[in-house]
Amino acid sequence: MRGISPLALPSPAGAARSSAHAQDRAVPAAFWLAALCIVLPLASGLDLETPLVTQAGMVLMLAGGLPHGGHDLLVARRLFRMHGPGLVLFVLAYMAAAGVMALAWWLMPLAAMLGFLALAAWHFSEDWQVPQDRLLRTAAGLAPIAAAVLGQPAAVSRLFATMTDPGTGALALALVTLVAPVALLVAAVAIAMAWQSGSPRWASAQGTALALLAVAPPTIAFPVYFALLHSRRHVIAILDAFGTAGIGHAHPRVAATTLALIACAAWALLSPRFVDLVHGIDPALAFQLLSVVAVPHLIFDAIGMKFRPARGDAVPVDA
Repeated sequence: MRGISPLALPSPAGAARSSAHAQDRAVPAAFWLAALCIVLPLASGLDLETPLVTQAGMVLMLAGGLPHGGHDLLVARRLFRMHGPGLVLFVLAYMAAAGVMALAWWLMPLAAMLGFLALAAWHFSEDWQVPQDRLLRTAAGLAPIAAAVLGQPAAVSRLFATMTDPGTGALALALVTLVAPVALLVAAVAIAMAWQSGSPRWASAQGTALALLAVAPPTIAFPVYFALLHSRRHVIAILDAFGTAGIGHAHPRVAATTLALIACAAWALLSPRFVDLVHGIDPALAFQLLSVVAVPHLIFDAIGMKFRPARGDAVPVDA
């Protein structure tokens, strides 16, 4: 018979770091290097909206950002002690939620686009510990999209139109434009609060990311933010909460990347234009894929947060 034995998590006095320090650890040196690789060409007057740069951005977004959602299955196995039929049911429910979003892009593109933007703002709000008010944090979560919309309206308009149609894309752009100043103002306050609360590296990186989104094409600026800030913070938070042993897999990043590759392969079967041997990855379909996997990811994240152990608690481990 299976037994449950507790695996102690790092105690606050031991290996655990403060939340502010954890945020700062979520900013890799690769982010600053990527920022330089964007700023220097722009300062030299080079055009970054080229096929080569766009493909580099898509690879970064999918390979560096998509796997963070792949940790959901690993966390679910340990958090809810899922095995056998229970785990199969979880996977089927996860796939069903993703399927609903995929159908929405084909049947209700306007609803899919607005839902994608709203879900993105809600999810990105999890990157912020302050302000405490959920509505204000969601406004800060919208800031990356708002910065791109105000700074690169033509590029964002083309992307939105390709993801849906010209009319739907224009409407989505107009709606985001209306609330963008408020979102950026709240984000500025959140950045200042993060700095004051002991996360200067995280605050600087967030401010830099918003500036990049305002001056560079979204097909390269957003992947840098998504893969090197948002996704990395999410993975570090999971490993801080569970640890490698607690998550139930010796190589969680490898497992998560494998699951992300399976998602890409499935999307390629459903959307043959997703990957073309001549033109590479279709940016519009790549962003649609993000939304498709985001729906079950956000549902699980919302549920999992209610059960996720605090530092110093015990994680159930099969014996």
